[in-house]
Amino acid sequence: MDKFTLIIGLVGIILLVVSIVVIITTIINLVKKKTTFRKFISSFIVFLVLFAFATSFIYLSLFLQTFSRYTNEHQLGWVYAERDSGTTEVIFYNAVKDQHRWFNISGEQWMIEGYFLRWGLALRWLGAGSYYQVTRFTGRWSDPEKQTASVYQIQPETKLWRFLLKHGNKIPFIDAAYGIGAFQYRNQDTVDIYINDTGFILRIR
Repeated sequence: MDKFTLIIGLVGIILLVVSIVVIITTIINLVKKKTTFRKFISSFIVFLVLFAFATSFIYLSLFLQTFSRYTNEHQLGWVYAERDSGTTEVIFYNAVKDQHRWFNISGEQWMIEGYFLRWGLALRWLGAGSYYQVTRFTGRWSDPEKQTASVYQIQPETKLWRFLLKHGNKIPFIDAAYGIGAFQYRNQDTVDIYINDTGFILRIR
């Protein structure tokens, strides 16, 4: 959560507390006959104004935080793929580990695959980023009859991710755990790879 959004939220909470204190104090004084009904009306108007500002600030903070989480992206690296004697030669730059990989896969398309863990709404709103892992690249054909197994493994299939895929929905604070993938043609273009709160994003430069 950025400072501006946090400040707006805190201001809204403070105004909400102040408005509640004002109305409770005024009601108590009215019951104890320490104030007049006219003053009660004036205090009630002050309560309404403070409460309106408080809810406005809180809702604005919620909106800004939700928008920030929805639009937040993290670059994983880039891919360059081209045809090479019937196969696809792929260069994958992993920006997280600052390393290059060169490999060949069959097919007219390349596909990046991985695991994705999406935290519950409360943790996401507080700023918890999604947990993910890039596992492999596979080759694809647009014609399903030409599909052949072609895999280049980046990371091993771990027991932790198998457990999360099978039982993640039963664990508190986890919204979902699943496999993700995105594919593109081998057009001799450099494709930047990003990940956000929903999965992979591929952008051709």
